[in-house]
Amino acid sequence: MIRYALCMLLSMSLSGFAYSGQEDIASLKAACEAAREQKLAPEREALIEECIEKGKDKDYCHRYYKDYGAGGRTAAGGARLPKYFDLPECQALDRAERNIK
Repeated sequence: MIRYALCMLLSMSLSGFAYSGQEDIASLKAACEAAREQKLAPEREALIEECIEKGKDKDYCHRYYKDYGAGGRTAAGGARLPKYFDLPECQALDRAERNIK
């Protein structure tokens, strides 16, 4: 019975620790995305304006550049990091995610 109680206490404390870490990750992720968006928004708007000036449809230009800087996959299948992932807020997120896993 004592073993069962100790196991329950241990599992509850560990699950609380993991949940706390997930909250921290979520707040770090939000800070990273906000910092990236602050840098990306003016660039995205400039690209959209340039696209429109070239005679393309406004809706097309907005759709084409809506995910500018998001990262993803290359044509060869390799990974491409999101633009401005080297900001301090994003580096903190990267370190925190590596420590949890």
